[in-house]
Amino acid sequence: MAYSRRATHAGSWYEASSAALKSAIEGYFAVASKSSVNENESLIGVISPHAGISYSGMTAAHAYVKMRDYIYGPKGSCVTRIFVLGPSHVKWFDGVEVCEARQYETPFGPVCVNSAVAGGVGQALRSAGVPVGTMDRSTDEEEHSIEMQLPFLAYVLNYPPNGCPPAKDRIELVPLLIGDTTRAMEEAIGVVLAEHFRDKQNLFVMSSDFCHWGSRFRYTYHYEREKYPEIGDAIIAMDHEGMRLLEGRDVEGWYRYLSATKNTICGRRPISVAVAALCANKKAKVSFVHYSQSNRCRNLTDSSVSYAAAVITEDV
Repeated sequence: MAYSRRATHAGSWYEASSAALKSAIEGYFAVASKSSVNENESLIGVISPHAGISYSGMTAAHAYVKMRDYIYGPKGSCVTRIFVLGPSHVKWFDGVEVCEARQYETPFGPVCVNSAVAGGVGQALRSAGVPVGTMDRSTDEEEHSIEMQLPFLAYVLNYPPNGCPPAKDRIELVPLLIGDTTRAMEEAIGVVLAEHFRDKQNLFVMSSDFCHWGSRFRYTYHYEREKYPEIGDAIIAMDHEGMRLLEGRDVEGWYRYLSATKNTICGRRPISVAVAALCANKKAKVSFVHYSQSNRCRNLTDSSVSYAAAVITEDV
């Protein structure tokens, strides 16, 4: 049954007050507003982190400020849907779960879900042999990977630049939760979503943090120890190697990297789905625009989470 998905992380992971949240995001955007998508490019989507806003908000803003400028620019006026692909942190399942919520509540007001498109994607995935389920309300409201994109998305839809009419009435969400997937499954999902990636009415958000390092994450791998004896340097270098492979669209290199390092990129599956969906698009380009960490690790008792933002564009 369709439901209104509550903003369950408001008041803890981000501000519950619309005024306070607006002020915080405006502060991030003011710093991030350095460049827009090139006039010779169209935006396909972004990679954005999903930690508490005080940790990853600045990094996320570097992606969303470009999305805002695009949506309210001449090329983005046709955008009517934003797909959000998030990894599951709250339960294990194979394949994909489709959201049944009719809307996502936010401090800025609700954002509607396009249930017809979400259902159609689910049917197409089943036909392709991908396990597909329905995201129940408790899973949806406990999971943060999709919700943590909503403060930025709702801000963009409600507060346009330069006196433009708000996009909140023309743009809907298509949330998809990505579970445990093999490479073959990611490729199958990518094939199904490829037509949606090509559709200029759509934008995509791949929700992902990067390395989760420390004993509390059960991950203390020291990447290229001889080259980077300081663990803080090694973590940064390891993340940037993954980013370099994505920017180079080196699919085989990306999968080898994940296998070799086991880097705890929680959204590696949504990212890999996007890699598969864009495989045939030779004009697509991935550009990382910001990187940060919650902490710089110095020894085995430390921990950190890395955050990276990217924009995916296409030459036109």
